[in-house]
Amino acid sequence: MKALKLVIIALLLTNTAIAQTLTMDLGVGINKPSNNFASLYQAKPVNGLTVDAGLRYMFFKKLGAKVDVGFNRYASDDKSIDFKANFTRVNLQLYYNIWDHLYNFQIRLPKRLGLFVHAGAGMSFIKPLSQPFTNNNSSNFNYMGGFAIHYGITDRVAVFVDASNIYNLGQKTTYEGTLLTDTEKTQLFNVTFGVTISINSNCYYCNKPGMGL
Repeated sequence: MKALKLVIIALLLTNTAIAQTLTMDLGVGINKPSNNFASLYQAKPVNGLTVDAGLRYMFFKKLGAKVDVGFNRYASDDKSIDFKANFTRVNLQLYYNIWDHLYNFQIRLPKRLGLFVHAGAGMSFIKPLSQPFTNNNSSNFNYMGGFAIHYGITDRVAVFVDASNIYNLGQKTTYEGTLLTDTEKTQLFNVTFGVTISINSNCYYCNKPGMGL
């Protein structure tokens, strides 16, 4: 029995050593909050700056998890009363690489391409930066989902583009900072462009057809 346990542990450790890939994802981009503003307030249709930073761990070839922090700054458009606000989120997401499925359907894509869908939950934080809302900070739960395309430049470095939508549950203020008498469900869409850097010594995904990144 002890020998069997040792064999099982050895197999698990071997599988982990082969399958795991730890990467750091860093991206910058743009954002668009949904139209949840008080009267006379409205954000630009495209806002910057958006920054995303996270650690992604692939348990297997297709499945992994990522913990990340996203920062978004948005501001008033020309027809609105002036305002600025920060939107920050922290999320834990599952990542799934669909590259193999496309390959099985005879869709021939570059070997270094990774196509990911991702989704998860977390917390959102709104910090108004303009009077009279500077004290009306708000926090709420969120869930988010998105789609990312990664392309390996080397065995250790890839570039990516990611499109994600954040769904806020129970937001206590409008996006510019007006206090609400009842909570709202809102959305914030962002697109980021960035780089992925492999932290561990091997790139598990870069060399074989059907394996993505």
